[in-house]
Amino acid sequence: MFKAIKISGLVLVLISFLLLIAFYATLGQGSESIASAAGEAIHVPLLTDTIIYWLYILFGIAIVVTLSMALVQFIKSFISNPVSALKSLIPILIFAGVFVVSYILGSSEKMNIIGYEGTQNEGTWAQITDMFIYTIYTLFVVIILTIFGSRIYTSLK
Repeated sequence: MFKAIKISGLVLVLISFLLLIAFYATLGQGSESIASAAGEAIHVPLLTDTIIYWLYILFGIAIVVTLSMALVQFIKSFISNPVSALKSLIPILIFAGVFVVSYILGSSEKMNIIGYEGTQNEGTWAQITDMFIYTIYTLFVVIILTIFGSRIYTSLK
């Protein structure tokens, strides 16, 4: 089992390294140009799309592996100690609650952005953006309170 994980990990690293070498080797050759918003030509290396797709694949693999390992660990914990396993779900439920509340607090009004005429700045997309911003604010406050709370707790102990 561990040998297969080592081999697959080495293959992923090797492919990433070879793709990076190929990207830098073709950096100045045959690049295509795209027009920027200001009308200037922006040169794009040949393998940019390939590297972006490879990063999507690696990101997807990382998410699948992380979630599957967390699920396996939860099942093992649930078999040995069900009460403790269910208590471990409380932070996940609180985090989901923060997402829901911050989504509800988000505004769906259209944002006026100079030079932008798309539809991703209104409705659900605007609420999702607000949700992420409010969640970041909430987590920042929780982190600060945790830092100070742990310092106070250790000094009183």
